[in-house]
Amino acid sequence: MSETAVKPSMSPWTPLRNNRVFLFLWIATLVSNIGTWMHDVGAGWLVTSLTDSEFVVALMQTATSLPAFFLLLPSGALADIFDRRLYLMTANIGQAIVAATLGFLTLSGLIEVWSLLLLTLMLGIGTAMVMPAWQSIIPEVVKREDLSGAIALNTMGMNISRVLGALVAGVIIAAAGPGAVFVTNAVTFTLIIIVLLRWKRTPLETTLPPEPLIPAVRTGLRYARHSPALLFTIYRSIGFYFFASVMWALFPVIARDLLGADEFGYAMLFAFISIGAIINAMFIPRLRARFNNDQLITGASLVFATGMIITALTQIYIIALFTLALCGSAWITVMTCAQTAAQTALPNWVRSRGIGVFLTFFMGSLAIGPAIWGGLAQLTTIPVAIYTASICLAVSAFFTRRWPVSGNEGLDHTPSRHWKLPQPAFEIKHEQGPVMINITYQVKPESRHEFLLAMEQLGKARRRDGAWEWGIMEDISKPCSFQEFFLVHSWLDHLRQHERISNQDAMIQTRVKDYLVADTEPVITHFIKAKL
Repeated sequence: MSETAVKPSMSPWTPLRNNRVFLFLWIATLVSNIGTWMHDVGAGWLVTSLTDSEFVVALMQTATSLPAFFLLLPSGALADIFDRRLYLMTANIGQAIVAATLGFLTLSGLIEVWSLLLLTLMLGIGTAMVMPAWQSIIPEVVKREDLSGAIALNTMGMNISRVLGALVAGVIIAAAGPGAVFVTNAVTFTLIIIVLLRWKRTPLETTLPPEPLIPAVRTGLRYARHSPALLFTIYRSIGFYFFASVMWALFPVIARDLLGADEFGYAMLFAFISIGAIINAMFIPRLRARFNNDQLITGASLVFATGMIITALTQIYIIALFTLALCGSAWITVMTCAQTAAQTALPNWVRSRGIGVFLTFFMGSLAIGPAIWGGLAQLTTIPVAIYTASICLAVSAFFTRRWPVSGNEGLDHTPSRHWKLPQPAFEIKHEQGPVMINITYQVKPESRHEFLLAMEQLGKARRRDGAWEWGIMEDISKPCSFQEFFLVHSWLDHLRQHERISNQDAMIQTRVKDYLVADTEPVITHFIKAKL
């Protein structure tokens, strides 16, 4: 499928109507997420009965999010190396076992605050292992014009599950306690495992062996470092999620201490956040047709900050239901825009790793932020922590506009396959290296500046596709005669570059050729480390 810019669908339901695989995956994910949100509600309420420390309560959010900061990139590399379907099945089975263990300990009365934190940490590890692969398969099962709609549906499904999970958890906690909630969560993993078992996935087309884990991680980091489209998305996401994490960090004590809610009132507050998100998800396709991602992220950030400030100022339960619904609406807007920008910034061969890098900073913001806001609330008061985070979010909304994320949908990451495979004069093994590629250009004098600007872009593309060193040199005896060089670790890495070069990169190369002297072509030479 060509990845050129296309007009997005205006209907939020189009991805479900057009693709049965996505429909079944969406339903299975919805059920699993209901269990996950039931766990969050149950664990959040249970921890308040085990400790009075706001800092320890906030650590529940840190335990959920912190593993992602360390594991998302390796898990993304594993999802790119192995079959994503089998990988996801294994991870979901592991999460089901941990959830069942937590349920048993709670029902038997053996649970303590630190064992609750430990098992929550283990579930956070499972989530970190799953997240890059889950997000990476969306472009595999939906058309490009349906991608933003599919992401919005996934986010809406998460919020539907939050509403249902919160309400069901509230009833179960009141009737049978948090232990029953944790057991139910373990059961909800069953459907998603069945759907994955039945999905007939088409693997990535390649004739080369998979990358080892460490080089694959290194490649993912290199790609992210040299991809402005992905970097800008990360910067804008940090600018929102780090400060907006105050809502999730302090949510149990906001409900209990600031608003005086009981178990059911706590669940209703949780549900109203999701109701706001669900309602807004229905309008996101139309909003994205009128406003670009940058405008939507800025506006949503200001709405979120306003909602949190009003909640802390009034401390009235009924008002908080609606202000938190506004916050939920803003949250899904930023999440949809940021995830769409990240997905469309990445080609398929590195998508899980790139998403892993993006999610590392996303989850890192949700891990570090809560610890800071929880500590600030304990040192001062809950409202002071909310005011501080909200004011900083409003400032960040304008400061981060210097890194635009609109326009990624127009990037064409389809493999171009236009490079001719080199024909060595002697046998070269895959592991031999390093390899140096030299390319000589004869440039029109009047086009020198434009040529060098285009080469800077091409250099980033070389690095994204695997080069660990790149440069452009000019012949001191012949002005406007340039030599580009780049190095890769092995012959196999260079062969991978041939598979990875995209139509977007090919357009840069075509532009470079426009600056060359008439009737000249780039002269390409390959060198490999000599051996005795």
